[in-house]
Amino acid sequence: MKPTLSIIVPCYNVQHYVQAALQSIVDNMQPENHARAEIIIVNDGATDQTAEKITQFVSGCPIAYQVITQKNAGLSAARNTGMAAAQGDYWLFLDSDDMYHHHALDKILAVIDAHAPDIIEFDATIFYGEHNWHTHTLYHAYFADVAQMQAESAKIYRAFEENRWYVWSRCYHKKLFDNQQFEIGKLYEDFMTIPYLYPQAQFIFRLPESLLAYRQNHSSITANVSHRHIADIFYGLQKAIRAETELPTYRTMWAMLQLKTWRLIVAYCVKKFLQTREWTYLQHIPNFRAQTRAEFGRDYGWQLGYFTRVIIKRLREKIIK
Repeated sequence: MKPTLSIIVPCYNVQHYVQAALQSIVDNMQPENHARAEIIIVNDGATDQTAEKITQFVSGCPIAYQVITQKNAGLSAARNTGMAAAQGDYWLFLDSDDMYHHHALDKILAVIDAHAPDIIEFDATIFYGEHNWHTHTLYHAYFADVAQMQAESAKIYRAFEENRWYVWSRCYHKKLFDNQQFEIGKLYEDFMTIPYLYPQAQFIFRLPESLLAYRQNHSSITANVSHRHIADIFYGLQKAIRAETELPTYRTMWAMLQLKTWRLIVAYCVKKFLQTREWTYLQHIPNFRAQTRAEFGRDYGWQLGYFTRVIIKRLREKIIK
């Protein structure tokens, strides 16, 4: 029986978390739905006990699975490997230190059966440990806003305004990836990939429920920003600028993505300078401005007005508290 749903799980040195992540797939699916899913586990050259933990899990797994082992090539390459092996019409991506909850997979299958959308958006909850969870879900403001909107174009614009492109917070019809893969060798690969699926989607279903527990830890990619991180974000900005020519009907969406990306670059550069007192972080900003002027005739500036408003808003919030 061909599966409806492929859950792609890239793994690298997650010996303490991978079994809980994989078990959450089983725990969030009724037995009658097991035959409708498959788990694609990609061991991206882990050097700890990840492989052993995977072997222990699959020995009793009631859901069809594939275990693929490859030399370490990074998260993007591992996801691409999983996509190449996937048999299902719909794909989910689960990071191997996160977990599904609240009957996630049963709910996603029910939406597929009832609506057959191209993308299913759903919410997630950040947690730092078993007893340390965020009060609000990650997308609570986004889902509250789109619930009040009628026009689909307004809802899509709000998604670009939200600018949270986590691959694991959506379910995708496989056709959206026909001409799209994750950027190999780049950090922040999600925002270089997921926005570009939206122009191809004919129907987006929004499920305002937290279906995933997103683990935050200090060793995550986003917790330790370096020059490489900033350079890769700039690469993403260049891709968003080029998209205006390639997909002009989404021009306003690309403009929003560009602005959000540039502000992130400035924020990271200034933050890292204040932390390290390395002028090379600040120097990225004039260097990138010169490059976008030369290549695209664009200059996004220092965004001083925007950051001033942000600081004032946060100061007011602190005073109110």
